Amino acid sequence: MILESVFQKWYSNALLLVMLILLLLAASVNKATALTASSSEQDVQKMTLAEAVTLALRHSRTVESAYLDRLVQRFDLKIAQDKFLPDAYLFSSAIQEDVAGESAHRTEISGEAVLKVPTGGAFSLTWSQPVHTSQDDQWFDDFGNDIALSFTQPLLKGGGVQVNRADQILAEYKEHNNVLTLQTTLMDTITQVVHAYRSLLLARRGLEIHRSSLERSQELLESDQMLVKEGRKARVDLIENEANVASRELRLMTSQNDVETKKLDLLKLLDIDRHTLIEPSDSIKAEPVTLKLATLLELVFTNRPEYQQALNTLKIAETNMLLAKNHQLWQLDLETRYNMTDSGGYMLDSLEEESSGAGDYSVAMKLTIPFGDESIKHELLQTKVAYRKAKIALQELRENLQISVQNTYRDIGMQWKQVELSQKARALSQKQLDIELEKLKSGQSSNFQVMTYQDRLITAQYDENSKKIAYLNALTDLDKFLGTTLEHWGIDLKNAEKVELP
Repeated sequence: MILESVFQKWYSNALLLVMLILLLLAASVNKATALTASSSEQDVQKMTLAEAVTLALRHSRTVESAYLDRLVQRFDLKIAQDKFLPDAYLFSSAIQEDVAGESAHRTEISGEAVLKVPTGGAFSLTWSQPVHTSQDDQWFDDFGNDIALSFTQPLLKGGGVQVNRADQILAEYKEHNNVLTLQTTLMDTITQVVHAYRSLLLARRGLEIHRSSLERSQELLESDQMLVKEGRKARVDLIENEANVASRELRLMTSQNDVETKKLDLLKLLDIDRHTLIEPSDSIKAEPVTLKLATLLELVFTNRPEYQQALNTLKIAETNMLLAKNHQLWQLDLETRYNMTDSGGYMLDSLEEESSGAGDYSVAMKLTIPFGDESIKHELLQTKVAYRKAKIALQELRENLQISVQNTYRDIGMQWKQVELSQKARALSQKQLDIELEKLKSGQSSNFQVMTYQDRLITAQYDENSKKIAYLNALTDLDKFLGTTLEHWGIDLKNAEKVELP
């Protein structure tokens, strides 16, 4: 009798505790349901993975900033490309002077056109014209008073097509690196969005799994409640079922919270309103992809931005070394000048000398020999070191990429095997649960066994989806590693860079 009284007291307390937990969970679930119901009044936007990527490329602030940088970078390239186009300048001056106690003033205009040539030389056409002088209050209307053509050509330092086109070549390498940087930014953004979308997809699938599990547990509880009413089961047997239902309700709430967290993570990457209701419409499907190691190696050395930038770095170092070697030479310049018109006697101070008449010319050779200037030797040493380090870095990167490709190739094959095994494990878990449910109906099993197999099925289902998502993400990461992400999504950088300032 004493043991029976103690047991009844324990049973009553345990039942009250379970009921209290259920009431609290029910209140929480009802609150979450109410919030969901109020939210459902808004339109839920179904979104595919492709739509999510498109939205990210349109709205991402990181991508927009990268496009804006390209406006300046393309203009820098244009400046370098225009090096051998003619430049023109126009000058004017008004001079007031006092000579030997006599005040005088004059007004002059002049111009200059300069054309650089790839050999390092430069043609210069200068023109000077007095407009008015205080002497006799004279106005000049005979324009073209003094026109002279000059040409300067470096013969050693600064001479040669290869040296003078170096600026343009360096600008082209820099532009290529800038394009590769933009490509990397886009690939990073796309990869992040794809991962976030699939994380949300996995979270929603987990929510569906836990909701189905809760429904099965509730059905089992209702069945046992009927058996208790019929007197075929003791009420104490319900405690285990009620605790199981409470546990699954808690898991369902955790899954709902996980879905909301993953949804906000995706909205943040898309840079759209955080209150937007979105729902991924894609399903979790994974198909085996045939990969060839030789093809992967070819792609990584052809498309990977990091490797292409390393190649550019080596070429830039080689060009800088060429310039540094040229700077070691003496300065020997050929200078010629030919006067095309008569001089009127009024020349701008910027002109070195007045010509005495049309047809005057001069030819000069100027030699400059530096002594004691160690900076030019230091420059050559720096460029040689930079070139050597660039070669070492490129070789090291190439070897590391070969190893990484082999590891990635092996890992993706292993991940697909894990997908196949997880599918098999889920199918077997489902069969075990179905068999156990049939045994329960005939009294050959227990609630504990059924709940155990339910938990195994939940684990197997979630593991299968996780393995599929991991495999799909591995393929996405492979695209990014190879530098083929933009090609995979059909993104053309030439069209993508058409951005204008407001």
